[in-house]
Amino acid sequence: MNNLFPQKTIKYISSHPNNKTQKSQSIFKFIGWQFYKRLFNRYIDIQLLPEVKIRCYPDSYSASTALYCGLYDYHEMNFLLRYLRESDSFIDIGANVGVYTLLAASKIKSGLIYSFEALPKNFTRLEENLKLNQLHQVKPYCLAISDSTGSITLNLAEGDSMPFITPEVTTAELPQNSVNATRSPKQIKVPTDTLDNILKNNSIANLTLAKMDIEGAEILALKGATSLLQQKRPHVWILEILERENQFGYQKQDILNLLQNYGYSLYNYNADTNLLKSITLDGKQSNNVLAIADSSLDFVRDRLMENKNT
Repeated sequence: MNNLFPQKTIKYISSHPNNKTQKSQSIFKFIGWQFYKRLFNRYIDIQLLPEVKIRCYPDSYSASTALYCGLYDYHEMNFLLRYLRESDSFIDIGANVGVYTLLAASKIKSGLIYSFEALPKNFTRLEENLKLNQLHQVKPYCLAISDSTGSITLNLAEGDSMPFITPEVTTAELPQNSVNATRSPKQIKVPTDTLDNILKNNSIANLTLAKMDIEGAEILALKGATSLLQQKRPHVWILEILERENQFGYQKQDILNLLQNYGYSLYNYNADTNLLKSITLDGKQSNNVLAIADSSLDFVRDRLMENKNT
């Protein structure tokens, strides 16, 4: 094992807000998991919430982080749990093994959850987690959300948890019956579609929240959701904004400009104070931001106040 990896991980675990009162216990979980997965090389099922389980594989980054830290995106995940209601609908773009999908499903019972994951291995595990929790309100899709229908090549150089688009190959049509054909050990071609196209014939009631984590391709997905954006659906986007956006020929500011053109502004959410704070891109507290429709800001704040003690 690279000595730098455990040092960085232990530092992350020790400083995580969820581990304020259980640092030693969480570090022992990390150490124990390292031994267990090397000895047995098999998954374990862990409690994400009292009523929600997630299957943690030895090579699953997001599930392992949940094992050590619980709600690892501390502010954003607490926002989701306090904001969503039973009849809401939710979109998870870049679902990975389904952590955000599972959290949303713990709140949404009569609404719908659309969960999109492009990598076949992660998608299989997403489906396992849905079955493990007997969730029927989730519609999973094995495809990438983008600005057009066709296919796209993902680069797996950083592993399955952080695939990114290889920009020079984006529009070639998939060969028949080879949707998930591997181009090389480090690349895979996957189908793409737009949110506007997928949802055009689906009446999704109370689409209040979407989460998007697609390693730099967020602007492509947003460009394929202009009909939704015009309707201010959803009211809130949880977005990861990285430096990698530049590989597509645009800057981070371009994402903000697009969102502002449709009446959205950026906010940080503080889970400890339960408050939203208007920010610029330079003022974001992490890679994640909330984009909230200006017309829905009071609605969002009122919901948070209803759950201020949870």
